[in-house]
Amino acid sequence: MQGPFERFRLFVNLLESRARSLAKDYAVENLAGPQGVSLLYLINHQKEESYIRDIERRLKVSKSVASGLIKRMEKNGYVTIVPSQKDKRYKQVLLTDLGKTEGQRFSIFVDAIHDQLFEGISKSDIRTALHVLDRLQKNLEKGDQDV
Repeated sequence: MQGPFERFRLFVNLLESRARSLAKDYAVENLAGPQGVSLLYLINHQKEESYIRDIERRLKVSKSVASGLIKRMEKNGYVTIVPSQKDKRYKQVLLTDLGKTEGQRFSIFVDAIHDQLFEGISKSDIRTALHVLDRLQKNLEKGDQDV
């Protein structure tokens, strides 16, 4: 019998494999990482100004990693960077038309994974699973503080 860690590792491997396969089906393989998550964030927050620091917080990455990501997204034509209307010290991240289109396609891909993953699972079971994942995450974060 497999222990919980081994089962979890196998689950993560299967999830990553299925996500890669679906990403190809939906032609979003180039967005299956942080660029896709960033596009979704920007799509969901179009009514307010979004800054590089918002992406940094959403992805839980350093300022330099977030800046590099946004520069790649700008180079790929997904976003433009403009001075904030509210505070000129900040750089606002805006979606381009291409960014909006690709973000919508990525959103459909995420919905497909979600539908497949949670098919036949009750909301109560999902809440329980999320509770356990939250606890596992807290245990890991506590371990980071001890180092």
